[in-house]
Amino acid sequence: MKKIFSLITASALCMIILDVSCSKGSSTPPPATNPCAGINIVVTATTTPTSTPTASNGSIIASASGSTGFTFSLNGGTAQASGTFSGLAAGSYSVTAKDANGCTGSQTFSVTATPCPSITITATITQTTTPGATNGSIAATAAGSTGFTYNINGGTFQVSGTFTNLAVGSYTIIAKDVNGCTGSNSFSVTSASCPTINLNTTPSNTSGPTATNGSIVALASGGIAPYTYSKDGGISFQASGTFNNLATGTYAVVAKDVNGCLSVTVSTVVGFTCPTITASATTVNTIKCESNTGSITITAGGSTGFMYNLNSGSFQTSNIFNSLAAGNYNYGVIDLNGCLKTGTATVNLAPAGPLFLAVKAVLAVNCAIPGCHSLPSPQNGLDFADDCTIVSQGLRIKARAVDANPSQMPPTGPPLSNADKQKIIDWLNAGGKHNN
Repeated sequence: MKKIFSLITASALCMIILDVSCSKGSSTPPPATNPCAGINIVVTATTTPTSTPTASNGSIIASASGSTGFTFSLNGGTAQASGTFSGLAAGSYSVTAKDANGCTGSQTFSVTATPCPSITITATITQTTTPGATNGSIAATAAGSTGFTYNINGGTFQVSGTFTNLAVGSYTIIAKDVNGCTGSNSFSVTSASCPTINLNTTPSNTSGPTATNGSIVALASGGIAPYTYSKDGGISFQASGTFNNLATGTYAVVAKDVNGCLSVTVSTVVGFTCPTITASATTVNTIKCESNTGSITITAGGSTGFMYNLNSGSFQTSNIFNSLAAGNYNYGVIDLNGCLKTGTATVNLAPAGPLFLAVKAVLAVNCAIPGCHSLPSPQNGLDFADDCTIVSQGLRIKARAVDANPSQMPPTGPPLSNADKQKIIDWLNAGGKHNN
C-alpha cells in the first residue's frame, strides 16, 4: 500500500513538473539592446596650417570623448588608431571617430594656409671693367623669410645670391625661401668706363584726356651707336627712339649704346591738347498750363564722337533734351577723346497767344466777376481769372457760353454776342492752349 502511494505521488509530481515546464515555455526571443543608445561621441581637434598657400604640410590632431576604444577616419577614408592626419593641403576635412561598439561621431575642421611673407631683395652690383667685358657681378641678399635660394633670369636656383661673369645688361633675381615663397627684383650691370650718354626727348600730346595717340621721340648721343631705347625705365628696349600710341602720363625714357652703356633716365610727360570745340543751343519755350514742353537742341563742332548732357547729368548720344520746364540749364559736350565744352541755355515760358487773350478778356467781363467765377468764392471752384483754369475748362466754356440754348454763361444778363462766341470757337479750333 505504501509502495502504491509512493508511485502515485511520484507520478503526480512529474506531471506537475511537466505541466509547469509546458506552460512557461516561449518561442519569441527577447528584444535586442542598442549598444549606441545614450552614447554621445564628441570629436575635437587641433589644426596646424600649411606653411604656404600651396603647401601640403598642414595637419589635424583629433581626439574623441564619450566612449572608448576609438579609431579615426578622414573624409570617409580608412580608419586608423591615431587621430593624427598630416600632409594636408589647405581645405575643409571631416573627421569621424568610432568606438569599440561601432558608435560614431563626426566633426568638420578647416586647415588654413599661412600666406607667403613679403620677400625683398637688395643687391650690391659690380660694374664691368669695360663696356664689352663680362666681369660684372650681382651679390643679392633677400629678407623677409629664411632658407633662401636664388636664381638669375629664370635659371637654376643656388644657395648663394652672388652671380659673377656678367655682361652689361638688366638681370632679374628671384629669391625663394624654405617654403617655396618667392620675391624678385631687377638690377642693371653697367660699365665702369661708359661714356656720358646724353638723351633728349620730345613728347607730343594726345588729342584728349582719354586718347592714346600721344608720342615720344628720343635721341641719344655721346656713346657708341647704334642706340636702343626704353620708355619703361630699362625693362625693354627697341631700336627706334619713337614711341607711338601713348596715353597721357609720365614715361621713364632710357637710351643704351651698343656696349650696353645707359643714359640717365629722362622723365617725359605726355599731356593732352583738346581741339577747339564749338557748341551752341537752340531752345523751344515751354507752354504754360501744360506738362513741361520746352526743349534744348545742342549743336557742336570742331571734333567728332560727341555726347551731351544737361546740368551735370549722364552723357547721351542724342543732342536733344525734351520735356523741360522753364529755367536756366548748363549743358556739356564731350568728344570721343574726353574733351569738354560747356555752355548755358534758357528755356522761357511761351507768352500767351492772342486768341487766348481775347477769350480771357471776354471771360473777365462776363464770368470772372464777383458772385460768379472769381475769387474769393468762385462757383464750382473755377476761377476764370486764372489762365490755367481757362485752358483746362475750354470745352466747358464753349458748352455753356456757345452751344447751350439758352446760354448758361453768363448766368445772368444777355448771352454773349456772336463776336464773343466766335472768339471762343476760334481759340479752341486753334488748339485751345495758352499760347494760341
